[in-house]
Amino acid sequence: MNDDIRIVRELYGEVPPAPHLRARIQNRLADAETARGARALRFPRPALLLAGVTAVGVLSVGAVVALSGADGAGPVTTVAPEAPADARSFLLASAQKAERAQATVGRYWYTRERTVQGAGPVAGKDGAKRVPAGTRVGDRKRRIAEPSFSATVAHTQESWTARDAGDRTRTIVGIDRKYTFASPADEAKWKAMGSPSLGWVPAKPHVNNYDEPMRFMIGQKQVGMRELAKLPTDATGLNAELRKRYKADTGDPKFPLQGSYASYVWSTAQDLLAGPITPGTKAALYRVLAEQEGIRLIGKVTDPLGRPGVALSRAQGSDKRSMDAKGRPGEARLIIDPATGRLLAYQAFGVDDRGRSGVQLSMAYEAMGWVNSLSARP
Repeated sequence: MNDDIRIVRELYGEVPPAPHLRARIQNRLADAETARGARALRFPRPALLLAGVTAVGVLSVGAVVALSGADGAGPVTTVAPEAPADARSFLLASAQKAERAQATVGRYWYTRERTVQGAGPVAGKDGAKRVPAGTRVGDRKRRIAEPSFSATVAHTQESWTARDAGDRTRTIVGIDRKYTFASPADEAKWKAMGSPSLGWVPAKPHVNNYDEPMRFMIGQKQVGMRELAKLPTDATGLNAELRKRYKADTGDPKFPLQGSYASYVWSTAQDLLAGPITPGTKAALYRVLAEQEGIRLIGKVTDPLGRPGVALSRAQGSDKRSMDAKGRPGEARLIIDPATGRLLAYQAFGVDDRGRSGVQLSMAYEAMGWVNSLSARP
């Protein structure tokens, strides 16, 4: 068993350093043993990981409700019929916008994002996890108690990821935490249980400081921030680099990557577009994306924070569990600012454990960029 999977399982419920970490570990949990009994969301997740943290946690997944309009996290809404002719045209236009941005660098890569996802297992008043009587920590049949109601938890996270190993990395999680319930009856059940905490998100902002080096991941391999900065800035070079990494991941003897190269590029883009890559690499990534099959233009939309953008989508998952009642697969969407080529939001549509389809995960990027001190904002 991979060490990070084992660690997460033993520390299930701890506050994680970044949402990408939660997403990556969740993927591995689902791929390895379907999360050892914990229900994994049935769609792929972003794969960019902050690694090197010894005590990490994962956002629990329990009863999931398709997000409504609460907290600005509802499904995207088409606002106008006029849009580029197709996904390829829009991606190529976005590449031109992206490469016009001024290349900058700083000591820390800053992001501020609003995440909304299904609430997870119920925590006791002391913060301890609830498990069925008679089970043992580390027992392969261990089960974590899950709520009998549907709810979502929303919160904002800020991150300052150090470029140099000697600098401290910082995250603040749990900013403006909010619970939303599927119905008054669901909220009543929650209150009857004593209004316990849902999942791992703290009630008040929580600061995490990390003195050890942080690394990102492309696919299944770790890379440093300086390595990200050296990624090719032309489409031909970046395509060759990604194909080399894809081949290595599919041949991984422990965790062989499944899926097509087009799916790999799409998943990589979800993360790199929110990461510390150069304007040239971002433009090259859009051009590589433009040549992949399966990407569909949704059109003009408003993102979860109400900002205008253009949405692209790609089907995710081909097994029956990831499909809705009509046999349609889940999908992931990228919402991009057509004026700048900036990624505004990522959303995953899927089917919950009650067979309902809708937005299962929403990540809206409020701000991102380089800064030169902790707590500074671009």
